[in-house]
Amino acid sequence: MVPLAVAGVGLSVGAAFTTPFTAPADTVSALGIAAMAVAVTLTWRRPAPAPAPAAVPRSREHWWPWALLLCAGVALELVSYLSGPRVDHPTVSSLYDSATTLRPIKGLFFAAWLALGAALVRR
Repeated sequence: MVPLAVAGVGLSVGAAFTTPFTAPADTVSALGIAAMAVAVTLTWRRPAPAPAPAAVPRSREHWWPWALLLCAGVALELVSYLSGPRVDHPTVSSLYDSATTLRPIKGLFFAAWLALGAALVRR
């Protein structure tokens, strides 16, 4: 996994020097996704963990707050996108573009994206 971490740092540095929606930016993102695919295949080779002790059953009704939050986010994005100029009603992507004008910050955002993907792969 250390080589993947080193590759992630290298990809983050490379991503910091790309322009959004260009072939180099798409390539760096695709390489990050490919690194996650490699991480998934490496985890397949591990033996299955021992079964956990029986847990107290949880209610399956815990999904609706997340669905409500997702719907609210989508609604906010649509309203922002359709309402006037971007300066007055910025979308998440335009806020991201403004926040990542500095290359070190863009590299940190990319590294955080990779780390989130790695955490999801480990689960």
